[in-house]
Amino acid sequence: MDVTTKPNRHDVMAGGIFIAIAAFFAIQGARYEFGTAIKMGSGFFPVVLALFLGALGIAVIFGGLRKSEAAVAGPVPWRAILLISVALVLFAAGARTLGLVPLVFLCTAITALASPKNSPMSALVMGLVMTALCYLVFKIGLSVSIPTFGPVFGS
Repeated sequence: MDVTTKPNRHDVMAGGIFIAIAAFFAIQGARYEFGTAIKMGSGFFPVVLALFLGALGIAVIFGGLRKSEAAVAGPVPWRAILLISVALVLFAAGARTLGLVPLVFLCTAITALASPKNSPMSALVMGLVMTALCYLVFKIGLSVSIPTFGPVFGS
C-alpha cells in the first residue's frame, strides 16, 4: 500500500502568491511611519495586514504540502461567471446613479443567484439583509458620501 502523497501544487502556488503580495505591502507600508498600537501611524495598518496575509500564505502552503491533489475538473460554471460579472459591472457603473440602497440590493441578489443552491427568495432576503447592513455601516456609521438613492430615482 503506497501512502505517499503528492503536494497540492495549486495550494502551494496560492500560498506563494499570498506571501508575495504580503511582502509587497509590508515593504510599501514600511516606508511610512509605523507608530504604536495606541497611536497608529499611516504604515501600521498595511504592515499588520501584510503580516496576517503572509501568515495565511504560510498556512495555505503547509496545507497544500500535506494533502494530495484531488481536484476533478467539472463543468464550467457559466451562470456564476456571468452573474458575478454582471454584478461587478453594475456596481462599477451604477455607484453614483443608482445610489447605495438599490445598488447593494441588486448586486447582492444577482450574486446570490449565481449559486444554484440559492432560490430567488433567498437571494431577495440576502439582498435585503446586506442592504440594511451596508446602510447602517456606510451611511449612518461612516457617513460615506454616496447617495442613498441616486439621481435615477429623482433624489
